[in-house]
Amino acid sequence: MIEIFSNGGGTQSAAITALIVQGRLPKPDLVVICDTGREKSSTWDYLDAVIRPALRGVGLEVIRIKHSEWSNPSPSGEHYSHNGNTLLIPAFTNKNGSVGKFPGFCSSKWKVMPMHRHLREVFNIAVNQQKYWIGFSLDEARRAIRMIAGEDFQAGLIRLPLIHDVPMNRREAISLVESMGWPTPPRSSCYMCPNHNDSEWRDLKENYPLEFAMACDLEREIQEKDPFCFFHQSCKPLGEVDFTLPEDLFDRACSSGGCFT
Repeated sequence: MIEIFSNGGGTQSAAITALIVQGRLPKPDLVVICDTGREKSSTWDYLDAVIRPALRGVGLEVIRIKHSEWSNPSPSGEHYSHNGNTLLIPAFTNKNGSVGKFPGFCSSKWKVMPMHRHLREVFNIAVNQQKYWIGFSLDEARRAIRMIAGEDFQAGLIRLPLIHDVPMNRREAISLVESMGWPTPPRSSCYMCPNHNDSEWRDLKENYPLEFAMACDLEREIQEKDPFCFFHQSCKPLGEVDFTLPEDLFDRACSSGGCFT
């Protein structure tokens, strides 16, 4: 089985990197990061400044797998499934008079499938030979339990280093990274992710205005097909939302490995 560390450049991935450097985790065979083309620039900044040099110091290179090069294009647009009827992004909707939320298929389409294809075509590694590392930490036990019950884990295709090898929660992961003398890692995510809470939207708007504008533009583009689709739980256009209002009515779904980051 080929051990593959899928590094998303975020908190848990930084902690796994630190554990590899310390020798508390074994060196994986490969380290990959899947580029959706939508990640916040802070993810790449941290990866290039901290993660890459640290792993290079122990003989590992981070392979950047671009969705744009390893996904099959959809005639309905890259934010929809091939049949054109399913939005990949877990956006909010008020079409039926109350606020609902679409399921998210973006991680599978933009990260998992391109990764499998790249590893198969470049390294001749079949899917059933890939044991990929996912960065769930102890505070994400509910999602970890669901994954442990799944077929891939039961088949030995998933490793959870921060659950089984060196158990730690998110706070401990941050402390570990900082103890290495590294900057506090960002939470990796796509700039337009509907799973952002208000503080994250506010940070994006204030500190990354171009990326916030791109999120607004994408929301408007999708609303041309579905006018009831929104990226914020208030079901208001992003540009009109007051991000100082009470937040977190919905549980965020991708703080680490859930979005394969």
